[in-house]
Amino acid sequence: MRTKTVVAFGAHPDDLEIGMGGTIAKLAGLGYDVKLVVATLPNFVKTDTKEERSSESTNSAKIMGCPAPDLLDIPPEELTFGRNFVTKIDGIVQKFQPEVVFTQWIGDSHQDHQALTRAVIAACRDQNDVFMYETTIPGGITENAFRAQLFVDITNTIDVKRKALECFKSQMIRCGHLWIPAVVGRCSYRGYQINVTYAEAFEVIKVSKW
Repeated sequence: MRTKTVVAFGAHPDDLEIGMGGTIAKLAGLGYDVKLVVATLPNFVKTDTKEERSSESTNSAKIMGCPAPDLLDIPPEELTFGRNFVTKIDGIVQKFQPEVVFTQWIGDSHQDHQALTRAVIAACRDQNDVFMYETTIPGGITENAFRAQLFVDITNTIDVKRKALECFKSQMIRCGHLWIPAVVGRCSYRGYQINVTYAEAFEVIKVSKW
């Protein structure tokens, strides 16, 4: 029997860990082959570099029980929704033939997150089981509301998520000391919604059951 594959897309290093680090660790622990794909590597010389972000992302993936992420390293100015980007994402989907695809919430205030998810949705037009995770911490105000439709109990992997986030020293400096507690706090809130200690929530693009 072929190992079931999951592909999780993030625009930047740390997006996946913020939105679904506990779910990634849980799926890896359940035997899924979890492929992480990061679209771009920000390069802010004063705070963090490509090399630093790449190293942080690789270390985090190891903690979550995954192979090193596929770093596409698309220049930020080229991270726009269009045929070239969709073709690149489509190639990844065709390569891995995933059972499930995760991407970022399309209503996020960050234009990179929006562009990535539009490309993923287009590339996964024939794919069942596609979900969006929430990644607005840190993030700006948006006029849209995230619709929590699928919940994953991550009570047993919250510590893995926390340790994965702690790999991103550059972001701890940039986002401040409340960043990780805020992310974990949201997991506590999502857990409360389904009567568990910690959870992560997803919005459904398409789901096929029974």
